[in-house]
Amino acid sequence: MGSEPKAFDRTWPQRGFLAAAARPMFLLAALWAAGAVALWQWAPSVIARLPDPLSWHIHEMTFGFGGAALAGYLCSAISSWTARAPIQGLPVALLALLWVGARVALLLPALPAWIAALCSVAFFWSVAALLFIEARRAGKGWQPIFIAVAMVGGAISGTWILFMATGAFHPAFPAIAVLGFAAMLIHIGGRMVPAFLDYAAKWEGRTVRAVPALPRRLTLVAVAAAAASLSYGAIDAASFALIAAGLLMLLYIATWPLAPAGRDVLLAILTIACVWVPVGLVLWGLSLLGIGLAPAEAQHALVLGAMGGHFMGLGARVFAHRTAEGLKARAGVGMAYLLILCAVPARMAGLLDLSAALWCLGWLGFALVMAPHLTSPLPRPVFSGSRL
Repeated sequence: MGSEPKAFDRTWPQRGFLAAAARPMFLLAALWAAGAVALWQWAPSVIARLPDPLSWHIHEMTFGFGGAALAGYLCSAISSWTARAPIQGLPVALLALLWVGARVALLLPALPAWIAALCSVAFFWSVAALLFIEARRAGKGWQPIFIAVAMVGGAISGTWILFMATGAFHPAFPAIAVLGFAAMLIHIGGRMVPAFLDYAAKWEGRTVRAVPALPRRLTLVAVAAAAASLSYGAIDAASFALIAAGLLMLLYIATWPLAPAGRDVLLAILTIACVWVPVGLVLWGLSLLGIGLAPAEAQHALVLGAMGGHFMGLGARVFAHRTAEGLKARAGVGMAYLLILCAVPARMAGLLDLSAALWCLGWLGFALVMAPHLTSPLPRPVFSGSRL
């Protein structure tokens, strides 16, 4: 009889590009992160043909780039909740096709807007349906909040696309969308990252105290209050809610065992991305009071710093080295992240060409590092070190 496989050798039986949604969707997210920004910054003739260029840019950096990464995460992480293999094969191909269809249709103004809206709604609702089906098949692993997020995300994305075509666009819509993704980062990253740090600290023999959940929950309440205030045009109330959310999130991060992040690239990326959340929220709140940056620059701290860092940190774990000590970043990941990290202050300083160049180079470099590792046996679990 052969010996039991070591914990860090465990894989799912599936292999290949469609073995998990994380593989094609994180690759598409990386390519579109670069492509959408390059079009916005250096292809004015293409963007000028669109009905509402600014709304397109914001939509594609949230529901395009963010939507791809979110789908890749949810449809792969579900294996940790159901104990079944990740969603793979034809359903993953369908998700990728719907996502690409929405991107292409949005760039072709001659097409009716409902085509792009239908593709986008179908993409998000397919994610919700797959999560529901997998949980039902397993009889466990229900994640109703993620199913609801995918359903609501699809409805908002489709409505947004139709609004772009008709011009009936609510001014608070983009800000609320950014806050929605910030809430997801707080909910997902705010639980996942301290868990990773806790595991690493215990591996190093450190005594780890329990991380309280209350500050994270209060942060989510404050973010919801800010979104509601913005929707009603209550700017002062929104500013104070944003600042309160940022301070609460900072208090929450201060309770984490942060030391392992100083010695591990993958943990450092996710931890820095989490720090961008309170920074972005506070800067945004201050900007609404006329202090510091303009609101658009402050929001980029969340979109580029927090979202970009979270999605690159998660994507890097999909193809990381699996060792007895845990996941280790592939060569080149740290440099790719450093480029997008530097893009954030450059954008907030108004250095648009420099910021766009750093961002695009970082994501293209990340895609190049990722691509050769997307057909090998699928690690088990997908996003974390193997569990004994």
